[in-house]
Amino acid sequence: MTIIKPWIYLIFATGLVLSLAACGNKEEQAKAEIWLPDTKVVKMPMDDYAGIPFNTTREEAKEKFNCTAYELSFSCKVKVDDKEEAIWLIYNEAGRLVLMKKELGYYNKQVADTIIERFTIKYGLDYTPSEGQESAFAAGIRKSKTYVFGGGQVAFQIGRSLNNRNELMLVYFFPEDVGTTFAKSVMN
Repeated sequence: MTIIKPWIYLIFATGLVLSLAACGNKEEQAKAEIWLPDTKVVKMPMDDYAGIPFNTTREEAKEKFNCTAYELSFSCKVKVDDKEEAIWLIYNEAGRLVLMKKELGYYNKQVADTIIERFTIKYGLDYTPSEGQESAFAAGIRKSKTYVFGGGQVAFQIGRSLNNRNELMLVYFFPEDVGTTFAKSVMN
């Protein structure tokens, strides 16, 4: 477990950098179709997301799911309910899949509220930011605020870009043990 915890912080930093690289032009983002999760209740703990099991090896990600390999991450396009989704698979140095990430672009309050509502129905809400965390985020002291669902296996995060000018939305899906560790770190 001690190997996993430092990765959680690295994953969020990597996620923010990757999100910034992907966000390029606001006009293109505005034209993109808005992703919203369905509300089908999911049996917990989850073993996979979007048909990709959490025990997928790097080789399987490339061969079976046609993901594009980078250093410790893979970019994948998968079909979910007849719609194509782009997700990232993040591996640790030991080659274990520790996170699946979906980048949702720039923050939109209405979309964010709908995602939180639907995730609550689908997975069950475990944690919301406190009033103090909300205030610190609004003041720019905190760089992100995170909502945790499904025993820590799903997280929705609103985070600031590196230049602090934009707020970005990200969804994270974790294997059960990593999710439990992640949830504890967010709640502390």
